[in-house]
Amino acid sequence: MALQQSEKNLMVILGVALFVVINFVGYSTLQEKKTAEEERKDQLDLQLKEYELLNQIRPDWEEKRSFLFDKCPQPSFISEEAAAVEIEAHLKACALSAGVPETSLIIKPTEMISTANYNQVALNVNASGSAMSIMKLVSLIQAANHSNVKDGTLKHGFYAIPNIQFEADRKDPAILKCAFILARWYSPEAVRVNSASLKDIKEGDIYANSKNKFKLTAAK
Repeated sequence: MALQQSEKNLMVILGVALFVVINFVGYSTLQEKKTAEEERKDQLDLQLKEYELLNQIRPDWEEKRSFLFDKCPQPSFISEEAAAVEIEAHLKACALSAGVPETSLIIKPTEMISTANYNQVALNVNASGSAMSIMKLVSLIQAANHSNVKDGTLKHGFYAIPNIQFEADRKDPAILKCAFILARWYSPEAVRVNSASLKDIKEGDIYANSKNKFKLTAAK
């Protein structure tokens, strides 16, 4: 049965419409892929710029790292008990210099925190005294991290106060109460590296070892 002219025209119109729809869908799909690839390229370009910048400042960080190992090595961890005694002695020495009576210090040990980069031994401390003496106590504890010694070397104690609270005494407002955690960070046993062994490490191995317990943590 022969098709009429109107039917032929309708089939041509349907064919053209189908062709247009297929091309539109294909073009839209390709356009979306193009946009996604352009965004990915922009991200890679940004990442490349960041890597280039890091590569420029890399010598400075390597120099700083060598300085830290040479001039202020992280304290070696012997035992939790020995560390607690050492921290308490430092606390009492600072309290004496600040004019805070030892009898006003309440010291309790806390649980040790062990990570790949350091061992943290801390004491829970409550102190009371005049506002000036308490603030001086806190200042002296922190000053142990960056004080200059007379012989020209640097003294880095790796002491930190991660938590501190102040409260005026209700009976005597002139008395300031202070509750804080005094922590010290020690080098873990897996990181016993001196300056000589650091210089022997190949440049390519430094960054590989940084993922394997080779990061130096410095208290500020």
